Amino acid sequence: MVVIGIVTKDNQVLIVRRKQKEGNLFWQFPGGVIEDEETEIQAVVREIEEETGIESKAIKCLGSRIHPSTKQSISYWICEFISGDICISDKDLDEAIWVNINDILKYFTTPIYSPIIDYLGIDNEND
Repeated sequence: MVVIGIVTKDNQVLIVRRKQKEGNLFWQFPGGVIEDEETEIQAVVREIEEETGIESKAIKCLGSRIHPSTKQSISYWICEFISGDICISDKDLDEAIWVNINDILKYFTTPIYSPIIDYLGIDNEND
């Protein structure tokens, strides 16, 4: 299973761009695969920090789905920003940025999971 973190700070949300597209995905929220004997909470916090240098705290699971493009089982987590500046150390990432929540749809090439849209308060007609 893959865990994804939705980290917000000052009306911005953290997103990452991978060097290699995953299906139709280009920009996405940080996350990755759960390692052996790791909980979803541990995994999402670890993945966010490994990918972006941002320390966070997992607050609540928004839900799970099979991603329509990658066909992977994904669990989505609201994460509270704790500290840190963006520092990419993950060899698979090209860039990580804070983007204004109102501009998020400009970056995504696939529909964003509707509970994320609701949580961020974005007006979107896609699921």
